[in-house]
Amino acid sequence: MLERLQKIISRAGIASRRRAEQLILSGAVTVNGHVVTELGTKADADRDHIAVGPRVVRMDEAGRDRYFAFNKPTRVVSTLNDPEGRPCLGPYVRAHKGRLFPVGRLEFDAAGVLILTSDGELASDLMRAAGALPQTWRFKVKGRIDESVREAIERDAQARVRMYRDGANAWYEGRLRNAPRDLLRQSLQRHGVLLEKMVRAEFAGIELAQLPAGHMRELSAAEVATLRRATQGRAEPVHAPREVRAGAAARRGTFAVRKKRSGAGPAWRGGHARGQRPWSGSRIRGARQKRQGGRAPEGKAR
Repeated sequence: MLERLQKIISRAGIASRRRAEQLILSGAVTVNGHVVTELGTKADADRDHIAVGPRVVRMDEAGRDRYFAFNKPTRVVSTLNDPEGRPCLGPYVRAHKGRLFPVGRLEFDAAGVLILTSDGELASDLMRAAGALPQTWRFKVKGRIDESVREAIERDAQARVRMYRDGANAWYEGRLRNAPRDLLRQSLQRHGVLLEKMVRAEFAGIELAQLPAGHMRELSAAEVATLRRATQGRAEPVHAPREVRAGAAARRGTFAVRKKRSGAGPAWRGGHARGQRPWSGSRIRGARQKRQGGRAPEGKAR
């Protein structure tokens, strides 16, 4: 099958697609012994002899897409490179032939299953449908969660929450569907639950099982089919309920969403909206005076 050279080189894990274009323009790529410098040139990875400098593009490297379940450790960024120098996925991925990239991301302090693949089409489908796909989280809290709080979290997070392992600091399991990735975490924080650990045990039918942290396993054909079925008919992301988004905004020190009432000032939480100047002391006094019908503050002439 004819494909663009830069796509073949990228799939082989030799370079990114943009870097492959630069290599082609620089004259570093040959096809059947002939130097190719024109972008858009196509070749057949199964039949043509393609080389990048001294390195030959092997047909088994570019011949098929690969799919892995990776157990992301805590305090690792879910990107292949990090400009801030934090631990990232790059060292884990480089041990495998071919170019792999993560499907979505997990929080820096969270651990658990993360899909890695070279199949850009499936990755795109999964990321578009991520909010609607089923996932299971296990989290350790400080102490235990009261029954009334647990029920409130279930309502807010659109999840089924149960105790997973009892103890002085208990583990709980939350099963979500049709809910954004961060909704459970936001709901726990909103109800004052102190999180110690958070692990994603299952995503779109792919389970973490006993896979050690920092290791990956290749998915079976049945598991890849499960991922494809999971994306069918669930392409639209689902947004968090308004009250949960408002609670998160208040914790970040921005304007919170609240019901307006006559004469009320802004829902001030220590910051100001983008494009709005901060509320200085004189501005606040002026607004207060206006609400009082123009009456000057006591002890000062109008």
